[in-house]
Amino acid sequence: MPAQIKKYKAAAVTAEPGWFDLELSVQKTIKWINEAGAAGCRLVAFPEVWIPGYPYWMWKINYQQSLPFLKAYRENSLPSDSDEMRRIRAAARENGIYVSLGYSEIDMATCHLAQVLIGPNGDVLNHRRKIKPTHVEKLVFGDGAGDSFEPVVDTDIGRVGQLNCWENMNPFLKAYACSLGEQVHVAAWPIYPDKTSLNYPDPYTNVSDPNSDIVSPAYAIETCTYVLAPFQRLSQEGVAKNTPPGVDVETPERYNGHTRIYGPDGSLLAKPGKDFEGLVFVDIDLNETHLPKALADFGGHYMRADLIRLLVDTRRKELITHADTDSGIGSYSTLDRVGLSKPLSEPKADVRGIKKVVPRTTMEGEVNGVLNGT
Repeated sequence: MPAQIKKYKAAAVTAEPGWFDLELSVQKTIKWINEAGAAGCRLVAFPEVWIPGYPYWMWKINYQQSLPFLKAYRENSLPSDSDEMRRIRAAARENGIYVSLGYSEIDMATCHLAQVLIGPNGDVLNHRRKIKPTHVEKLVFGDGAGDSFEPVVDTDIGRVGQLNCWENMNPFLKAYACSLGEQVHVAAWPIYPDKTSLNYPDPYTNVSDPNSDIVSPAYAIETCTYVLAPFQRLSQEGVAKNTPPGVDVETPERYNGHTRIYGPDGSLLAKPGKDFEGLVFVDIDLNETHLPKALADFGGHYMRADLIRLLVDTRRKELITHADTDSGIGSYSTLDRVGLSKPLSEPKADVRGIKKVVPRTTMEGEVNGVLNGT
């Protein structure tokens, strides 16, 4: 359906998660949803696995050191069919806002790098999982499946898409999202050090600078979409929580200040300072996507389907299948199985005591975005 709301305010969250603490993570999530709602936003975007924080410790420690962290991380990951998720959905409904949430979803015995798009009525409009964990992420996370693959949803604020981390530079995923007519994209990023952390032969690809300043605007240019690129932040206390005994404790500065927002022509619209924690705002006008797409719509007139085509298979493949009553093969939806299709109960005017917060501090962004911090 065509977007009914073409001009609106949106926000990207650049903040520190509640490391290894599911309850604190939920409270922080609701706090930022409330602040975005109080600021008049229609959409708020959270970083990759915001709940319970990106496990960046896995890049820095050995197997034995990782075990206590891995256990605590799994214990504080978020089940989709849980009171915690229902509280977050209720906060979206209370504020009448779309929420793009990144979380470590624990499903039976496997964690996934998951995203949901929650609608302003609290319904889950999309549930997706990162298709392939990157390198050492395989220590913690499993693969996504076909029916948790879709990246774009048609909403009344436009066709909104979501991808995690290096999915945003995967040319096949970009091509698919582009073919769906995406207009607003959430490029969710984790906690990431800058280039001062590089030691040869570690590739430049593996630091924040190219991902915030090359990959994210390239996505905007190639798909002609607004790109909200939220990154997590890290404090000295957060470093301590993610560092095992006997390992040198870093300083957090190189991990901060990487959130960006880009326009559909790749222009930089908002960039916070390294010391900023809060919401990074942008005024979206879907009509501004028209001319970039008129020049280069790789999902339409500027592509040759008779020469190049992409095969997409969104069917779920099972380890075990059961014959159904018609002697066929039984199937199910992951969205249904994990409980995300269940409707919320009627509003109770209580989101665990977390009330809507009026922004305390606002200031002009370093480019054009307006920031709200704490």
